[in-house]
Amino acid sequence: MNLRKAFVSMAAILMAGLLSFSAFQNTLRAESDINDKSAKEIRSGTAHISGAMENNIYFGNYWQSVKSEDATDSNREPVKWRVLANDGSLFVVSDQNLDCVEYNKSVETVTWEECSLRKWLNSTFFDNAFTSQEQGAVLESLVVNEDGAKGSEAGANTYDRVYLLSIYEVIDPDLGFTTEWKDKGGPRITLNTEYTKSKGALTGADMSGAWWLRTPGDPKNAANVYNAGNVFVRGGSVNNFIFAVRPAMNIDTSKVLFTSSADGGKTSGVPGPDAMREVGSYTGSDWKLTIKDDTRPVFAASVSGSKTILQDGAVVLKYEGAATGENEYISAMIEDAGGNILYYGNIVDNTSAGAADSGKAAFNVPAELTPGNYMILVFSEQCNGSFKTDLASGIVTLDITISKYKTADRNICIGIVAAIVVAACVVVAFVVRKKHST
Repeated sequence: MNLRKAFVSMAAILMAGLLSFSAFQNTLRAESDINDKSAKEIRSGTAHISGAMENNIYFGNYWQSVKSEDATDSNREPVKWRVLANDGSLFVVSDQNLDCVEYNKSVETVTWEECSLRKWLNSTFFDNAFTSQEQGAVLESLVVNEDGAKGSEAGANTYDRVYLLSIYEVIDPDLGFTTEWKDKGGPRITLNTEYTKSKGALTGADMSGAWWLRTPGDPKNAANVYNAGNVFVRGGSVNNFIFAVRPAMNIDTSKVLFTSSADGGKTSGVPGPDAMREVGSYTGSDWKLTIKDDTRPVFAASVSGSKTILQDGAVVLKYEGAATGENEYISAMIEDAGGNILYYGNIVDNTSAGAADSGKAAFNVPAELTPGNYMILVFSEQCNGSFKTDLASGIVTLDITISKYKTADRNICIGIVAAIVVAACVVVAFVVRKKHST
């Protein structure tokens, strides 16, 4: 064997060994399991939420199970809202009658624009029901005011954050209502809360209550819905104290980062490296929101080290700009190529007094995760529990690849390559020595 042939043989041996090692290093294009988005208990955005009262959301807090004389700042409860439409915003109306307030303080012919109830909803109610972050997600909506069924003038259109439904909206089948004002029963029947009842609202044995509409009725009257669900277009006296208030509003969907099952919300393991939990299935209709909080610090994160992660390895991150304090965490999600959120976890607990706004974090790759390409969503968030709105920073999106190899596979591969290199060197040395001896 001449020296040239020896080197060719050595190259062939090295290539055979190194091919297996390079396969470990190259990005794997294997497709991950694509799960059905419609069955996930955590989902991005609000596209899956349907109107016509098929879905509900929880948003804000208000007095409900307590009597008015016992109401304090600490005993407000999460408010459930029926989703009437999802067409660029979430158009919602409260599931129950939340308060009892007159349409107007004085007896006079008055439009929605001028009535005292409009001012109360957009000041007193708005301030009591929503945090400043939630208020930022409520749109100022153009409210179109149409004349009453008997010709009463509705006045000018208005811009409101919170308002009442009209006599025409409560007969709109696209919003989930029956089409006739005289129809009893059905989705217009609404229950009073204990708080509303204690304020003097007319309340049936089944807790059903009559509620105001914004459309004017006869002179000095405003339209309303009776306990039985039928609409009284001629209305009741504007200063009547027996009609309840059922607010409506539009929520800015661009502010909603995630929706999750209302009861339980986003479920994490124990905060830390093993926090990631598989996102379960959910076919319910009640949702809570995670909204973007623009008052939080600007959050940044990056992958520290290789973006190709061993199947039994860990994703290491560097971060800065995290909020600290009560209920504060740095959280991560694993999302597949189909946009499904597969895993979620609170990877850093920032609730303690010594919590830092920057540093490093790591989470272990879930053993069940199929090798392939994924997106990691990282953000700083305040997790407030079941039925309550969560607050989050902007989302940092990072791409990673989960290798089909584990640590043991890598070590074996490295060992094989090392052995091949040693063997090749021995062959070369033998050939060179033989060449010199001839």
